[in-house]
Amino acid sequence: MGVYVIWKFAENKEGAKKFLVDYVDNFRQAFIASELYNFPCFWQRVPDLKELISKDKKANPADKYAVLADSLDWSTNVGYPGYATAAIDEVFSTWVINTMFAQASTGEKSPEEAIKEAEGKCKRIWAKWQQRRLI
Repeated sequence: MGVYVIWKFAENKEGAKKFLVDYVDNFRQAFIASELYNFPCFWQRVPDLKELISKDKKANPADKYAVLADSLDWSTNVGYPGYATAAIDEVFSTWVINTMFAQASTGEKSPEEAIKEAEGKCKRIWAKWQQRRLI
């Protein structure tokens, strides 16, 4: 799931806002350009999503990904039930949680050790973003 923000110090906030509105409004084109990878945040922006997925030219068979047609009903954005923030994004993109589970499931660390390490990483990430006053 993608998260887009406009930094407080952005030089052209109005232009950035317009870009994001236009991007969301025209998300069908973005969805197709991403080769059906970047799903829309709002279903109505890609009203023919189910049809597009069921006729994917690169999939074998063509409807291979049809199971994802209702994914917005059963998936959620990173950070749920809270907001997606820069800190949440960093935890997600640096694989903190994935690594925690991998370490515990492979026996590299005990579950308690893996959780403690992940918690420490999360706290450092939060502290960094709080210092920057961006969360």
